[in-house]
Amino acid sequence: MTRALWFSCAALICSVSARDARAEWPRINAKLTRKQLTIHKAVVPPAQVAYKKIGFKGVEGGTEESERIAGSLYSIVSKELSLRGVEILPNPLEIAKTDAERYAIADLQARYDTVGVQLRRNPRWVEHGRITLDDRVAKFTPAAASDALVFVRRHGQNRSPIRVLRMGPFHAEVAFVDAKTGEVLAFIRFAISRDVAEKTDERLIQRLRETLHDVPLPAPPPKK
Repeated sequence: MTRALWFSCAALICSVSARDARAEWPRINAKLTRKQLTIHKAVVPPAQVAYKKIGFKGVEGGTEESERIAGSLYSIVSKELSLRGVEILPNPLEIAKTDAERYAIADLQARYDTVGVQLRRNPRWVEHGRITLDDRVAKFTPAAASDALVFVRRHGQNRSPIRVLRMGPFHAEVAFVDAKTGEVLAFIRFAISRDVAEKTDERLIQRLRETLHDVPLPAPPPKK
């Protein structure tokens, strides 16, 4: 297969994937679509990023890159929600003062990751309110004044230094969870076929905005 043909096939796959993503996402709970609940205030726990390097020496961890990407992703999601009229309350990790408070954050993140398996397997269940983190979220003090918790996840890879192989996609997901009941209110996923460690903020913002477009939030989507 020639290089030109390879890139043409890759472009076609990306194009089809993008159309499919727009058709499938977001998944929205009926409580939001029927306006039984509106998200005015939200707490966004620190984003969690799984990142790895794939090179000539095999698979390596990317701790520093993961932390940088997680911080950037947290800021991008928080800003985009603010533009949609959602008041973002303080990052719970930044205001945690005791080990017990930090443990509560870790426990909640772990609980989401467990439920996240169901979300990815059966995203349609969100529409019927069948996926929940249970009412333990109501005991999470930093979110007491909020309407929702917003969990952010992302995973990707940095491939070989050979430029033609640096096409590894990254995937991101954002889940809105009722801060009182633990019920998942909305779930979005999207992907960008590019090295996750490169500067992709503009494309990430665009894809996030596209996928969030139909999620019922206080303000309409920003104009392009």
